[in-house]
Amino acid sequence: MVPELTMDGVQFQVDRAGVTTASGEAERLTYRRDTTDLAATTLSIDLTTPTGLVHVTAPAGSGRAADRRFRATGGIRATRGADVAVTASATTRPGPDGQMGVEGADPVQLEGPGYRLNGTGFVFDPASGDLAIRGTPRLVTGLPTSP
Repeated sequence: MVPELTMDGVQFQVDRAGVTTASGEAERLTYRRDTTDLAATTLSIDLTTPTGLVHVTAPAGSGRAADRRFRATGGIRATRGADVAVTASATTRPGPDGQMGVEGADPVQLEGPGYRLNGTGFVFDPASGDLAIRGTPRLVTGLPTSP
């Protein structure tokens, strides 16, 4: 038995209770069958939330499938409509209800039409679509909007 599998052009889907909550692709994915460790490059993920589709990209990620934990690194970009959030890394965490949450401890910037919000971390709840900025958030409004 081969303990490690490396695959290129991997497409994936996450289903919970018969509902697709996320789908995406990785340029390359390495999976260790003996430990369930994962390592991926060039990630593109679509999260389905009650407030709309959130598209997330990251250069790299790793985790352990058996623990349902994954950490994306190298500069994360999340887009929902005209709003864009950027941060250095993010980690998934299983919640008590079985839903996945996403959190980050690095500085985060959320920008949209006419505003910019900076904080020192975040918690994103895909089940509700809510993003909570941690630390002492700084909001700037009245910024010019791009055409």
